[in-house]
Amino acid sequence: MRGKTYLRVLSLLGVLTLVCGLGASSDRPPVNIDQISVRAGVLHTKILLESNMPLVILGSHYLEGAAPTLVIDTNKISSQDASNLRFGQSSIVSNIQIDNATEDTSRLIFDLKEQVPYRIYSDPKGTVIEFNRYQNGQKDYVLESELQAKIESQSMPSAYLMDIQVASNPDRVDVVADLTEATLSHVFVLNDPLRLVVDLHNTLYTRKATNYTVNKLGVEKVRAAQFQMGDPYTITRMVFDLKRPQLYSVDTRGNKLVVSFFDRQEGIVKPNGDTEAAAQPEPPPVETAAPPKTEFPEVRVKPAQDPEQEEQAAQFAPRTIAEKTTRFQGEILTMKFRDADLQAVVFYLAEFAGLNVVFDPGVTGIVSVSLVDVPWDQALDVILKQNKMGKVIEGNILRIAPMSVLTREREELLRLEESQELSGPLKTRTFWLSYSRASDVQALLTSKISQRGELIIDNRTNTLTITDVEDRMAILESMIEVFDTPTPQVSIEARIVEASSTFIRNLGIQWGFRSIQDPYYGNQTSLKFPNKTLIDGALIPRGIVTKGISGPLGGYAINLPAPAFTTALGISFANVLDTFRLDMALTALETSGSGKIISAPKITTQNNQEANIVQGRQIPVQTVANFTVTTRYVNAALELRVTPQITAEGTVIMYVRIENNAADFANLVNGIPPITTQSAETTVMVPDGGTTVIGGIYRTEDSITREKVPLLHKIPILGNLFKSFARTKQNRELLIFITPRIIK
Repeated sequence: MRGKTYLRVLSLLGVLTLVCGLGASSDRPPVNIDQISVRAGVLHTKILLESNMPLVILGSHYLEGAAPTLVIDTNKISSQDASNLRFGQSSIVSNIQIDNATEDTSRLIFDLKEQVPYRIYSDPKGTVIEFNRYQNGQKDYVLESELQAKIESQSMPSAYLMDIQVASNPDRVDVVADLTEATLSHVFVLNDPLRLVVDLHNTLYTRKATNYTVNKLGVEKVRAAQFQMGDPYTITRMVFDLKRPQLYSVDTRGNKLVVSFFDRQEGIVKPNGDTEAAAQPEPPPVETAAPPKTEFPEVRVKPAQDPEQEEQAAQFAPRTIAEKTTRFQGEILTMKFRDADLQAVVFYLAEFAGLNVVFDPGVTGIVSVSLVDVPWDQALDVILKQNKMGKVIEGNILRIAPMSVLTREREELLRLEESQELSGPLKTRTFWLSYSRASDVQALLTSKISQRGELIIDNRTNTLTITDVEDRMAILESMIEVFDTPTPQVSIEARIVEASSTFIRNLGIQWGFRSIQDPYYGNQTSLKFPNKTLIDGALIPRGIVTKGISGPLGGYAINLPAPAFTTALGISFANVLDTFRLDMALTALETSGSGKIISAPKITTQNNQEANIVQGRQIPVQTVANFTVTTRYVNAALELRVTPQITAEGTVIMYVRIENNAADFANLVNGIPPITTQSAETTVMVPDGGTTVIGGIYRTEDSITREKVPLLHKIPILGNLFKSFARTKQNRELLIFITPRIIK
């Protein structure tokens, strides 16, 4: 009574802690985590968070769409101690981070190597996060050392499993195992398929293998059977077949073992429905501890489709026309035999399945098997194949005979069926095909026609006439229903955008001078020789106009005009009688422009059929060979070729080729313009109605030209009189967009 009262008080304290933690989280001092340590076991990895006060667990979840990352929301954690945390090595956990989510809450972020089941519970030193590994099978039975020591201390069976009960609540499923006394349990998870296994050691099961159907909260059914008998342990096994990873707990309550499955919730969930928000500092008793929260990786569920998508998915779904595969649907059992008689083992399986059994003469053999959780019919097939035996089930009678006997009987039966087929009545049917060509369907059905069958097609009416026996006719009709279906269509729109921008800036200068000193003008030099001079800084000979503009002097000594200009300014200085003259011309040009060309070809085609659309012109090109003039035409046009393929998921795979060719009449060669080509070819997958860019070309040209007079252009400031400047910038951009739309 004291233990139960203690647990009730402990649960009440947990609920009060949750209420206080949610209502006054801002008043709670931050938790200081002193150390993080790792306890790596065989099946589990435990992360121990040692702190000065209990952590308040507000929730936990795996991040979707990212690497395996577990996030646990807690009350405020002091970040100043995060740099002093010590972390060991683990095969599951690769890194731990502490992040302050809000002013009152923090986050523990665990970077994992894979998503695995986990649980959170209290420890005498702090809070424990336990990660459970998946096992793909059970080649070797693995036990933790502490549990193995306890089991080996009890060599004889000490408990009996009397009954199993399944109790269902709106938010929980409880599976209660009724035992004669408490026993030791071993819990682990098997993958492919997903199963939760609870082994009851030193326990006997008083019944034969039983199944319990659940079908709630991801639990399909529960199976129980005697797994081992003293080799090396006596084990009763409970197996829970799960549709998906599910939150669960295992709790011992006196002589009852309770395995509970919960709906996904925040906090730490107890079997009695209470929610524990804070890890308790006091360690609860081992056998009656409140089960910690175990959370599995996120299970992604395919979103619901609209009616059109469902119809499309049904159209592409596989259809079964004829099936000859073997499916094992028998009840699950576990069996171990060593050097047992074949007939005795078959008797055991027949009794388990509720069948009568008959043995042909010559059925002998020895069986040594160890099978765990396999259907009984699969176990029977394996045992018979091992001994070169076969089986025939007629009603509730199981017949066992050597394979040679059954093979001979099947051959005789096949010859009988063939003779009946050849001698049976023929049936003739005519099919009017709506969506397929009769010749195409004929080629697909030829291999299914019997020796007496016949296929006749009429291309004029697109009909198919079949004559064959009744059995073959049914298969042929099913195949025609599959082949003669409407082919979906795809509307494909392409947008080709060509954008260009141009900027040009030119600056140039021209200048020249003339100086005359002559007695004729009265400005002779002061020297006897020479007493007159003539300095001519104009282009010689006069009257010849070179690049730029001409001036009064007929030209310029410094002739550096702009390469192209729209503005010119001329300046002329002269003294009396033109004995000294200075002419100058400034030329300049600045232009900018932008352009955009949008081409939008659109075409509709059937699934898996190529479509082609061309828009533009053809350039005639003549060639002369052996006095013969041949003219051929080259496309200078926009051409779109596309072959769509619709997938079952509603996406479109496209093989696309786009060519955007244009004639360059500015650069004729023998009167024929060259072809400027832009093309793209690719295979892409695009959602219905989605847009993809399959081609993008961005080209930038930036050129600067300077003309200079050697040495003189380097003179500060005055050097500008001895040079010209020209700059050209061109940007060209080509984008090709493709948008497929499935026509409903």
